[in-house]
Formats: sequence, C-alpha cells, structure tokens
Amino acid sequence: MQYLRATLLIIGVFAGFSACAQSKPLITVGYYEFPPASYTDSSNNPAGYTLKLARELLTNAGYDVAFKALPSARLYAQLISGNIDLWLGAANKPELAGHTLESSKIIGEITLAVFYHPKSKPPHLPEDLKNKKIILIGGYSYWPPATQWFKDSTLNLQLTRTSQHDAAIAMLMRKRGDYLFDYLEPMRDAQRQLGLDELSLPYIKIHSSAATFIVSKRAPNAEKLLADLDSQFELYNALHLNPQSH
Repeated sequence: MQYLRATLLIIGVFAGFSACAQSKPLITVGYYEFPPASYTDSSNNPAGYTLKLARELLTNAGYDVAFKALPSARLYAQLISGNIDLWLGAANKPELAGHTLESSKIIGEITLAVFYHPKSKPPHLPEDLKNKKIILIGGYSYWPPATQWFKDSTLNLQLTRTSQHDAAIAMLMRKRGDYLFDYLEPMRDAQRQLGLDELSLPYIKIHSSAATFIVSKRAPNAEKLLADLDSQFELYNALHLNPQSH
C-alpha cells in the first residue's frame, strides 16, 4: 500500500508538471520577408533579429511561441481577425487602426526610400516621377505620400513588381525601371549580399516609422500580453546596456 501511494504521488507530480507545461499560452507571431529583421531562412525556419527578440521576450514571460509567415495584407487581416496575436512592425498603420494595441517601446525604425540609378540625377518628387516606370516589391505595403503618388492619374506611373530585392536592384541598374520604392533595411541587406557598397545605389528618404510591438485586440488577454512584452523589453534593454551588472 505504501509503495502504491508513493507511485501515485510520483505520477501525480509528473502529471502536474505536464499540465503546467501544456498550460503555457501559445502566442502566434506574424511576420513577412523583411531581412535581416524577419525572414524565412534556407531551412524554411523563421529567422532575423526581431523574431529572435520576440521568441526571447515571450519565452521569458512564460509563453509558448509559433511563427507564421504571410504577405503584408494577409498579415494585417489576420491581426484584425485574431488568427495572429503579435507583429513586431511599423506603428500607426492605417489598416490596423482600432483593431490592435501598440506599445510605446521603440524596437527599431522602418524607412521607405526612392532609389534611383547612380548615373541619374536625384529626382524632384513627385513631378519627376511623371510617365516613369516604378519598381515595387510584391507583398509589401507602402506609406503616404508614395501611395498617393501611385494613385495619381496625372503622374501616369507605370508600376511593375518583383518579389526579390536583388531582382529589383538588377532591374534598376539595367534601366528596366526608372525608380525603385523599397525599405532601407532589406535593401542594405540585399546590397551586402550582392557585394555592392551602399553608396553605389543612391536614394531619397520619403517616410520613417517606429517599429514596435503590435498586439491584436482579439488575442487572449491582449492587454496583459502587451504589458508582459513591455516589461520584458525593459529587462532586456537593462541587461544589454549594463551587461556587467547582471
């Protein structure tokens, strides 16, 4: 009888551990291809420093983590529906207004620019875009004033898209397009991989936005999730700014 009680006690303890392990809330983090911040690597695994940050903060806060790669429009739609709980991305997206909670913490900066051929003169915007062929990155969303220019019939823009930054660079360098609208971080990453110096492809900045934690209002305990992220991010910063004090 004593042996049976001990056995049942051990089973109960392990069952408790198992229940605790299974009771961790699962947070689904959405991302799109924005290297080196977030991307899918050659082994088809999520990678990039923002996804690494998300995993570390959420794990330390007691959550399980899953990642889901989507084009931007589908990512926004699933944040709104609650199929995605969290995105580490640009604040103040009009598409997400009223559907998400945003942190006040700044984890980076996202800058949209117009790139032009090295042998061309810097464009006067938007008038020099008139009747020109514009290269865009498929799967990305863009900010005003770029979105307004794209819709302006008086500019008569010819829009063409490619899914790869290196392909977009090749198109621009071969003058298969007059201007390229892209974000600085993935463009710098693509230029490094191509062995191009950043100065070899000039650009004009047209919009910058802070990157932060964006939580779906339909996520379970959305306010607590955001508070946990903010708290863990403060600890993360303290650890990395003062490594000798920990």
